[in-house]
Amino acid sequence: MTTSNFQAFVQRLLEKHRARAADNPRWALDLLRRQDNPTCAFCCSPIDVSRRQSWGLSPLVPFNQGGPVEPSNLRMACKKCAVERGARDLLAWEELAAKVPAEHLNPLKEARLGVLQRSDNHLTSVGRYAKDGTVLDLLRERWKHPRFLVYVERHENGWFVGWPVGQRTLTTRNEAAALLRQVHQARWVEHGEVVGFDVSEEVFQTAVWQLIEFHALVIDLSPDEAAHRERTGKNSWMARYPTLRQIRQRRKGAHETPWPLAVNGQIRAYSEKAGSVRMREKRRASREAETKARWLEARHRLEHRDAAVDAGQVREWLPGERAALQADVDDLAHQWLSARRLLLGRDVKPQ
Repeated sequence: MTTSNFQAFVQRLLEKHRARAADNPRWALDLLRRQDNPTCAFCCSPIDVSRRQSWGLSPLVPFNQGGPVEPSNLRMACKKCAVERGARDLLAWEELAAKVPAEHLNPLKEARLGVLQRSDNHLTSVGRYAKDGTVLDLLRERWKHPRFLVYVERHENGWFVGWPVGQRTLTTRNEAAALLRQVHQARWVEHGEVVGFDVSEEVFQTAVWQLIEFHALVIDLSPDEAAHRERTGKNSWMARYPTLRQIRQRRKGAHETPWPLAVNGQIRAYSEKAGSVRMREKRRASREAETKARWLEARHRLEHRDAAVDAGQVREWLPGERAALQADVDDLAHQWLSARRLLLGRDVKPQ
């Protein structure tokens, strides 16, 4: 690690952090200004919607921290509150608790938790097939901390980890700095605008997961070829999947790129414990049933269309159209056969 490398990391970090956040959509402004007797969501002072420069929209979860652009995340705020808060998390806005009563602040915190629970940008270290309650309990404990951004970048001997120096001291960031420096023996690199550390390759995997448990959103500044070289589809799980389609999607890969494993090149091994065997058989049976249902549904649609074409109820097939649909049906049949073979105990070894 050289000083020039760290200076380049700091430059990229500040450019990324100072990038303009997403603008408030026009439809959200029009929707909220139609309220009767609007007031600031934080200090409860009345708002004159005709004076556009005197108010704005303040998201419960800031956009640059993963907050969605949707009405449930947006609140009307007077100019004073919007400027005082900035882009901080609601829990990191310590001055708010001093000027509003608890019965007004607690509903805002509950609404913040509701927005976070509907967000789909959470990384956890539990298994991909963990129960909903297990993961949500873990996330609720994490959401008690204010969110903050942490930037990382790989260099020749390890990783740079850092975040901009805030205007106010945040307890969570101090705890994260103590974790890196005292627990993981990271070398502190002094800089006027950035709190930076040089973390060794051996402890980076563990350190970054502990930072995530502090509710840090870790942003990788490494080039794609360097950052993704050793990453696999493990150690990542999406917390939001209320529909069957989203349950299927979580099996296709992580919604965010997970962090590299501690050991590279390891061979996948199946546990022989009774509970693991039962869960493995249950997952295989579920996949076999899902793939068979998709194949039968696609085959039925194709047969129904053939009958309608023969009866003259719909237009004739275009050149190559039926062959393409038949190929899709054949692919689904192949997926079902593969799942069936895996369920019956054949070809169970990973490729």
